[in-house]
Amino acid sequence: MKTIFIDTCVWWHWFSYLDQPSTLLPKLRAEAEAFQQIYNLVLNSDSKQFVFNQKILDELGSRFAEHFKERVLPFAKKVPIPLTRLDGAYKFDGSFLYGGNFGGELRDLLTIQGYKHADKLEESANSLAAGVYLYNTKPRKKEFDIEHMESALECNAELFITTDKKILDLLKQAVSSYPAQHPIAHMYSISKLPSESLNILMCKNH
Repeated sequence: MKTIFIDTCVWWHWFSYLDQPSTLLPKLRAEAEAFQQIYNLVLNSDSKQFVFNQKILDELGSRFAEHFKERVLPFAKKVPIPLTRLDGAYKFDGSFLYGGNFGGELRDLLTIQGYKHADKLEESANSLAAGVYLYNTKPRKKEFDIEHMESALECNAELFITTDKKILDLLKQAVSSYPAQHPIAHMYSISKLPSESLNILMCKNH
């Protein structure tokens, strides 16, 4: 079974497209339309499957919970995050692994542009107000993208589909600094926009 990991932003834009297409900018609407075709392909395939992790559900929240329950859960598979922090969101339900094979393998992406991630995270952890969890802080949220990508690597995803240009540009910047066998290089090779992914999947269907 070929697995396809869908980033939170793709689900968010697609569900928004289903509800109110006019709320999306033209480029995002075009990507949502491309994803609609991908959805139909996977829905009717015996060899491809969408995968997601717990953070996807957390980030979508209550706004799109029904959409996800009705349109995705019946045939998608939940996969674990290979490494995460005890940030207040942890669930003892198999959603997370203690390291896995790819836990932490993409951590360089957090600092490659000079961002002092460890310092910022520690600063946030030490200054939490009462009732505020680490997962609500900006430095911790930066790690969510990494955890999604490491989940995709952990389950050997064929594609990681995202509309987050910052992630795609970051991978493009980073890849030249690593050998072809490095997880960052592999992540770059499987990370695509919905429109790019549709072309790949259509070619593989012929």
